[in-house]
Amino acid sequence: MHIVVCIKQVPDPQAPAGSFYVDEAANEPRWSPPAENLISTFDLHALEAAAQIKDEHGATVTVISLGPPDVEVALRRALAAGGDAAIRLDTDAAPDGDRLAVARALAAAVRKLGPVDLVLAGRIAVDWDMGHVPMMLAELLGVANANPVVGLVPGDGRVVVKRLTDDGHQVIELPLPCLLAVSNEINEPRYPTMRSVLDAQRKPVATWTATDLGLEDVNGPGVSMVRLIGRDLSRACELVEGSTQEEAGELLADLLEARGLV
Repeated sequence: MHIVVCIKQVPDPQAPAGSFYVDEAANEPRWSPPAENLISTFDLHALEAAAQIKDEHGATVTVISLGPPDVEVALRRALAAGGDAAIRLDTDAAPDGDRLAVARALAAAVRKLGPVDLVLAGRIAVDWDMGHVPMMLAELLGVANANPVVGLVPGDGRVVVKRLTDDGHQVIELPLPCLLAVSNEINEPRYPTMRSVLDAQRKPVATWTATDLGLEDVNGPGVSMVRLIGRDLSRACELVEGSTQEEAGELLADLLEARGLV
């Protein structure tokens, strides 16, 4: 079985909220000081699911991610956690922030790797919290998909999947190849051993460009960032005093009405 795991490198979601700000000129979120880059939380669970299938049934696990050269750090962490091969898709293959373009690049990579039996990804990325890419990727590949997945059992040419629903869960059977977007309830990601970390540092990480993926003639972006605005989180407190509670209440009501709040 050949499994592809799609991962995304994101700033540490546990970084102090006060260090986050929006660079409105660049339309980019920033952290000061810079937050450590990590593998998106749900993608870690997708990687662990692949590693467990590899341990129990035998499989080859290829990890792919789109991003700048420093994404290699996340890819090597993925190799240490069970991946056999890693591929970085150069950011020129898809405009930053365009989820459809990212899905197109990932789809081209999966086709280039083919045949692929199973594609795994996290249900959402913890930076933008949208969950668009996995379902777009499944549509572009023309394969069945399920999301969010909390259990899976591979079989002969199929996989039995347990997915969350609004009122519980659903058990379904999907033919291979298919795509599964997993949730954190599915497993507990393993900690890489020192040996696996050292071995990962010696493994090559391939880089595929837009030309390698055959994406030179891709149509315009599906989504473009027009403006990213930082939310004003400043707070102020104004005390309303009166000689009696009734007077204080009347003063407060007058103040709220004057400011158009009631």
